[in-house]
Amino acid sequence: MFLRAGRNVKKSLVLNSGLSLMALTASLAMAGPVWAKAKTAPVATQPRVIYADVTQELHPYPSPYARYLVGRVAMASGDFRTAAQAMSDATMADPQDADLREKAFLISLLGGEVDRSAEMAKTMKPASDTSEMMIDLLGVVTAVKTSKNADALKHVDALLKLKPGDRNGVLLRPYILALNGKWKDALDGSKDAALESNDRDRLLSYLVKSNRARLNEIRGKPADAESLYVSLYQPGAASFIFGPDYAGFLERQGRKDEAKAIWQNIASQTNDVVAIKALKRIDSPDYKAPPLPDLKEGISNALFVSATLSASEHDNEFALANLNLSRYLDNGSDRESIFLGQLLQELKDNDAAEAAWASVPVTSPFYTEATLRRVWVMRGDDKLDQALALVDQALARDPDNLSLIIEKTGILHSQEKDTDALALMNGRIQRVGDTDFGWQAWYMQAIVYDSLNRWTDAEAAIKKAQAINGKQPEILNFLGYGWISRGINIQAGMDLVREAIKVNPKSGAVVDSLGWGYYKLGEYEQALNFVEQAVQMEPADPEINEHLGDVYKALGRNAEAGYEWQRVLTLKTTDRQAAAVRKKIDDNVASQKIAVGKPAPVATKTALNDDHKPKP
Repeated sequence: MFLRAGRNVKKSLVLNSGLSLMALTASLAMAGPVWAKAKTAPVATQPRVIYADVTQELHPYPSPYARYLVGRVAMASGDFRTAAQAMSDATMADPQDADLREKAFLISLLGGEVDRSAEMAKTMKPASDTSEMMIDLLGVVTAVKTSKNADALKHVDALLKLKPGDRNGVLLRPYILALNGKWKDALDGSKDAALESNDRDRLLSYLVKSNRARLNEIRGKPADAESLYVSLYQPGAASFIFGPDYAGFLERQGRKDEAKAIWQNIASQTNDVVAIKALKRIDSPDYKAPPLPDLKEGISNALFVSATLSASEHDNEFALANLNLSRYLDNGSDRESIFLGQLLQELKDNDAAEAAWASVPVTSPFYTEATLRRVWVMRGDDKLDQALALVDQALARDPDNLSLIIEKTGILHSQEKDTDALALMNGRIQRVGDTDFGWQAWYMQAIVYDSLNRWTDAEAAIKKAQAINGKQPEILNFLGYGWISRGINIQAGMDLVREAIKVNPKSGAVVDSLGWGYYKLGEYEQALNFVEQAVQMEPADPEINEHLGDVYKALGRNAEAGYEWQRVLTLKTTDRQAAAVRKKIDDNVASQKIAVGKPAPVATKTALNDDHKPKP
């Protein structure tokens, strides 16, 4: 069973495009600020229409509890702005309910309603450590925003008193000390050794050093700043961690060639869009070194770093709260808009995620990343025409962008326009070659060739992908199933599929491939075991369900076979597959040689898909 191209190209492109924020969150967090920051207004989403409808339905006197329930429902669906509005309305209707007020405060932070949260915090008595910590963190940010630096220091000290070693407090305090003119304390590194001695805090110690390097540069101590940057920067695959900060520093010191070498190393290892843009800037005739971020920008970036680390720990709500505070303080960058969309999507709010990504302007180096993420959501919702239009819009600006080409190829394949898909890929190869093809590109090429019944070409393409990344389960499964389904190298194909299962044991598509191998060998009971497992893993996949019907038929369970094939026709199939399945149904009925006037046994349910076996 081939893994569907759209699903797997979608997954792989996250790793191949510029940011890879969720896949490499912690590392990218440490990469420091995007120096060429493209400022955009914070994404604002009004409470959903459903909330207005509900409150109108409850008119004229909706109770606080009714509003609370609306907030809970919105929260469960990831719609934090609607939840914040509903909870806020509930607290105003019943201001004495401390528990409700606390929930409204936290939800407002998640919804990006920072000013509303700050207003609630003024009169709120926190009932939990979480709320108390967030009140102090909010106090830090709002004080910095309004230049009340002494208040900011009080709040950060209160935060660290409540939770010594709190990541936000540790990262923010040096900047806030500097804002208060306490530079000696801000630049003090005496606690580094204690942090580094603890495995849990070692990463935090590196981040603190990175921030201190920037503070030294702001203070006018370039030698001290460089000493720290040198101690942190390591060329190679991880160069993008502290490399951007160091390169920016070198540019401001007039050492453009040294900075260029770092940017080149980052670009060659990661294809990072910020590094690519930096190289273009350095080589441009009107070159200017990137500006030095000020203390407020440093605080904003520290909150962003904390947010990405929380996301890497699967704490998406804390991540969202920190990101909202970062954007509130410094208006947000395009990089942050993409991350915001990712968090909102993880929290099941696709509409708000779409708004975040749509806010990234076409002039941004992150425009392609934002476009791809919007397209993936559209494809997941089967909005292929809209997805294609969006990709074409991006390709009009960057016609040879490989990620966009792969994505459009996948869409055309999903629309059964494989001839057009192949022409698109081949046209790109003719224009700029294929030396930059990763495994994803060759995998997509193989899928298209296979759909056009050009297996020899498909096999050649997938082997090129295998040469690049031989452990990728999609590649192993494609080649293994390709051999199995054609009755060639069946045992070798099954061995490849077994390797894929080791990497991805929860993939119904891969498990189905192994079952199909046993089917091809005539070992139908073994085949049934694996194909039934595959259907349980992916019950809506038409090809797996078709295979289950084939196995039932081979075992003489004709009624169940007919049921499974009928079920396939209720799922999303290609025209070619639907026609083949209809023929199987007709042949199955004919093969049973039912006497005239005697109805065929009706298989209304099966033990696998439903609760009962077919009727006799």
